[in-house]
Amino acid sequence: MTTKKHHVDTKLGHLGLSPETNFGIPNPPIYRTSTILSSSMAQHRGDLPKAYTYGRSGTPTSASFENAVASIYQADTCISTCSGLSAISTAILSAIRSGEHALFPDSLYGSSRRFVTTLLSDLGVEVTFYPPRCNSGIKEYFMENTRLLYLESPGSLTFELQDLPSMTMLAKKHNIITICDNTWGTALHYPVLELGADIVVEAATKYIAGHSDVNLGIAAANGLQGIKLKKTARNFGICAGPEDLYLGLRGLRTMRLRLEQSAANGLMLAQSLTNHPLVLDVLHPALDSSPDHELYKRDFSGSCGLFGFVLPETISQERLDKAVEGMNIFAIGDSWGGYESLIKQAHIDSKLRQFTPEHSPGHLIRVYAGIEHGPDLQTDLFQMLNALD
Repeated sequence: MTTKKHHVDTKLGHLGLSPETNFGIPNPPIYRTSTILSSSMAQHRGDLPKAYTYGRSGTPTSASFENAVASIYQADTCISTCSGLSAISTAILSAIRSGEHALFPDSLYGSSRRFVTTLLSDLGVEVTFYPPRCNSGIKEYFMENTRLLYLESPGSLTFELQDLPSMTMLAKKHNIITICDNTWGTALHYPVLELGADIVVEAATKYIAGHSDVNLGIAAANGLQGIKLKKTARNFGICAGPEDLYLGLRGLRTMRLRLEQSAANGLMLAQSLTNHPLVLDVLHPALDSSPDHELYKRDFSGSCGLFGFVLPETISQERLDKAVEGMNIFAIGDSWGGYESLIKQAHIDSKLRQFTPEHSPGHLIRVYAGIEHGPDLQTDLFQMLNALD
């Protein structure tokens, strides 16, 4: 099936399939292999063409998944990795060298921040964190040797949006490569490459795989950046396991349905929380009350189920723990993007932030709304809040 002219929702159901080469079976098989044999010495030397040379460097399973994701992002190149963090670190290392300067938002995902402040700094890269909402003011942070501007929109835990078109345009004028973590918006709701980013990274662990049973990451780019991305992944021996790739490809088929249900539940919960007397702030860019709502309306076509809210610091930790532990549907846990709803408390300290977040001080609660019945989730969440009164 030719999919170029079709809507992305149609593409999700057909990309990566090759029944004509697979005995009429729609889903591609799982190729578990390290060795790939050659038909002759000449082919083994590279004098004759060979589709696949070694399991780590690619198989029909990885090609099916990567080509599907590249098509969704309208990118030339996509790499698959064993986790979202490995996709992030590979993309960063493809774009920056020792002696150069890189910029990262202060709202950066905690594991990315650990990589940046330890290994990246140890490699001789100068790192600066910038206020996530500085937008066109980012040019004040450019230095003569700045070569990378990293964006994460919305930001981790506090959900600030960034003016991606403005920031990437300024970066291009100064020959600065831009990378955007698009795990929240996904290719379905936030076309970051079209908006100017050079490289997109996404934790496919989340909405692409969608069932809380896979660790998987992707990075995609066009042109020279795509070539560098592929080269860096190969040099580091980065690859994803065949079963995880298969589950990622399968997850793409229902991604739209799961994302829309989760996003609708999340926005409904966020809107209802704005009227609760205990809640000081609700951190969700799709809300009219969000300081980033105009950027959201301009750049996003939808949201997802992840957001945050703030409770008064006068509530004791003991009472908060007991109330959350008494919930019936929401489970306490990290990650998100799966079918089940999750809740956790975020503790932002000097290791996570250089600048003070702009929300009210208090207990920061992160909520992930899964695909359960929305009113049931609302009842569970409000019973937890009522237990704090």
